[in-house]
Amino acid sequence: MGASASSVVSDAEMMKSTAIAVGVACVIYLIYKWIVRPVNRVKRLGDLGFYFGEELTGRYKESQIERMKRLRVLGDLPPVYPNGWFCIAESGDIAPKEIKPIIFMGEQLTLIRAESGKVHLINSYCPHLGANFNVGGRVVDGNCVQCPFHGWIFSGETGKCTRIPYSDGTIPEQAKVSTWPVREVNKCIYVWYHCDGHDPEWEIPEIMDITAGNWTYKGRTEHEILCHCQEIPENGADIAHLNYLHLIGVNEGNNITRIQMDKTEPLIKHVWNGKWEAEPEPNQHISAMYLKQFMTVAGIPIPLTYSDLKAIQIGPGIVHMMFDFGFLGRGIVMQHVTPEEPVQQRVRFTMYADLNDAFAKFFLISEANHFERDIYIWTNKRYIKNPLYAKNDGPIGKHRRWFNRFYGENSPRLNRDGSLTNRPISINDW
Repeated sequence: MGASASSVVSDAEMMKSTAIAVGVACVIYLIYKWIVRPVNRVKRLGDLGFYFGEELTGRYKESQIERMKRLRVLGDLPPVYPNGWFCIAESGDIAPKEIKPIIFMGEQLTLIRAESGKVHLINSYCPHLGANFNVGGRVVDGNCVQCPFHGWIFSGETGKCTRIPYSDGTIPEQAKVSTWPVREVNKCIYVWYHCDGHDPEWEIPEIMDITAGNWTYKGRTEHEILCHCQEIPENGADIAHLNYLHLIGVNEGNNITRIQMDKTEPLIKHVWNGKWEAEPEPNQHISAMYLKQFMTVAGIPIPLTYSDLKAIQIGPGIVHMMFDFGFLGRGIVMQHVTPEEPVQQRVRFTMYADLNDAFAKFFLISEANHFERDIYIWTNKRYIKNPLYAKNDGPIGKHRRWFNRFYGENSPRLNRDGSLTNRPISINDW
């Protein structure tokens, strides 16, 4: 009888131990899955970059943001929409026979993926009675979009009306919508804009390691930012700000109103050294920033944090940040700045690499934290057309002269009342 009771207790203890072991294993597995899961960090307008002296929430915060937009001094801005290629979506955002609404340069556009897989971009409003293709429209006849109001069908390739289901008469010649030049490369979708109607003047370089699958997807970040589109890439030439705004380690976060910016020897420190230069012809649309960086703890360099980075700026809206961590691996972070409104940008970082998943995640989150410190600056600063320069500021003036090539005489400018001097249109409208 005693032996039997002892056996029951032993079985119960064994079951308890097994349950604990299974629980611990499940927790470890979940932690592991979180560590290796690709980053998907999305910050909407108002999530960061704003400071009102106190924490605000809800409708009052929204009203204060709107008030700040009205009162903010923007300065003597350059034209708000430069010429070039801009990313409007990632390839995985849209499947065959799907429609995706796009906001680009203040215009509502419709991105469609044909049954064949090819993408097309058209203006969103039906010329019949003005219905919006993005709300109830559908992809039909291979590569066409059908209006949700009366069923008129327009080619995504040419923009012309191909069929009016209820009419056997002649299709009016004016029944067409504007199409926009698009490219799909490096698993991203790009649109070309030029204020004078010029065809694409360069192509987006293909990253063969992405196409061949040598580098795999490691994650992405996305931010909505209130600033002029030139402010963001200009950071690449502003070498001096690296060892101030980005000196303190990411362990202290992204909120510059809470970071002790005057600490010159923080516990965790980033050490930066870089240079920027423009490419000669025929690649005058390209510039490059070369950056070396590592981290220290209490002044002691941290192993495996050394990196060489080459940030290749391709036109006004694309940066290919090529990085090399030696034996740990290589890869790219593609930065895309897309002007959605005159002073509102959507910025995407997408990473492909052969790095270890956990290390790639650490790198991308660290990059995001540093980038978000810049957002606090961009969201609140004014543009100084003729800045005061000090020694070792970096080639900011050279970068501005280089960037100026992406503006033309007809590039839209922002009027004081918030209107534009002229509305951006597709080169296919000319």
